[in-house]
Amino acid sequence: MKRIVPIRIKLTLWYVLFLGVILFAFSVSIYAILSAQLHSEADSSLRIVSSQLLANIEIVQDLPIFRKTVEMESLSNRLLAEGFAVRLMDGSGSIVEGFGPFGILKASLELSDREFTTVSTSVGVWRIFTVKIGQWGWMQVGESLSSVRIALFRLSRLMLILGPTIIILAVLGGFYMAKKSLEPVERITLLAEEISVEKLNKRLNLTLPNDELGHLASTFDGMLERLEESVKKQRQFTSDAAHELRTPLTAIRSIVDVTLHRDRDSDEYVNALVQIQNEIERLSSIIDDLLVITRLENSLQKGDYKVFPAGVLIEDVLDTIAVLAKEKNIHIMTEIPSDLEIAGDRQKLSRAIFNLVDNAIKYTPEGGQIRISGEKDQSREEVEILIEDNGIGIPADEIDKIFDRFYRVDKARSETRGTGLGLSIAQEIVKAHNGTITVKSSSQQGSIFRVTLPLKIRKL
Repeated sequence: MKRIVPIRIKLTLWYVLFLGVILFAFSVSIYAILSAQLHSEADSSLRIVSSQLLANIEIVQDLPIFRKTVEMESLSNRLLAEGFAVRLMDGSGSIVEGFGPFGILKASLELSDREFTTVSTSVGVWRIFTVKIGQWGWMQVGESLSSVRIALFRLSRLMLILGPTIIILAVLGGFYMAKKSLEPVERITLLAEEISVEKLNKRLNLTLPNDELGHLASTFDGMLERLEESVKKQRQFTSDAAHELRTPLTAIRSIVDVTLHRDRDSDEYVNALVQIQNEIERLSSIIDDLLVITRLENSLQKGDYKVFPAGVLIEDVLDTIAVLAKEKNIHIMTEIPSDLEIAGDRQKLSRAIFNLVDNAIKYTPEGGQIRISGEKDQSREEVEILIEDNGIGIPADEIDKIFDRFYRVDKARSETRGTGLGLSIAQEIVKAHNGTITVKSSSQQGSIFRVTLPLKIRKL
């Protein structure tokens, strides 16, 4: 099996590789610059010396020779002390005179006016500057490049010592920094290995700067928090669903057991079947609502959103729910501006408003009234739909629970129809439209449900 190299080692190797390339390029550049500078200084020195010597040359019998003066003697002594070699040659290249170690040079070099030549000798490399002396001959001034070579050698040795040292320190430092930087990732890995459905309460709780790793750690903690909340809701949902599904199933089994306990006439069988049918319809309603919530949790497709009049939406709801209102002699009033428009999925939003109005009818006494109104908040780019009733209201300590699945106000649980999922479905639909539902209510004084939706379709 192929061995996997840890990320910290990969990071260290890449870091050292890039550092090595940069260090090598820097060293080569420094070496080249220093070499060019030193050679340039040597050439400048040869030019200066040549100018000084030319001023001290005289022509005797058509041959160039140095003047026998105190100034020339002083100059020659100084040049000897500094290691220069000088020679004068006639037009044919024969040596006339000179001083310094010019004997180490070849008797004849290529003669070209004001040209530099680098030659190798038995005592090292020399730099030669050739100057033409009119028609009478040539002068060559040479200087050993040993000092340049020594300086460059020392620089090379220093680089050879410092380079590996820097690389070794970079390896150690890079490995340490990579390990230190990846500690949060290791913490996340260890925690992820410990996480299970029973241990979703664990958190990293790392104090990190707001960088990539800090963001990763906070995002991981946020994910665990959402997972924990989701699992709690799923467990509660499963428990509530099991309880709600058990009730009609228990009722059906009881009816069947009682009916089969002894022989009965046809009317009693028909009555039993009607009761079973009612419980099956209740069971079917619960399952249908559960499927609706499951689909809504996967969100709606924004491509299905359209803009339509709010009045049309309310008419759709009233056409469907009129029979339920008539049964309790409840009067429904509407106040919807004709120019008020809503953006979204018309069918889903109709379901949400229907559930809210249906809820109002359930908890409004006979002869009561319900008011549906709408308005536009242009400053916040929102549309508001209000459903107001004068029903039994909701106790203050239960308002936060009414959108929980299967939750119904206890005192009304056995007195009202429904699955206990209507408000949950309405909330999921509105949330999928980037909207909100808020409630204001007082016990025995009615309730106001406020649906807020954005004016414009927000594309993904």
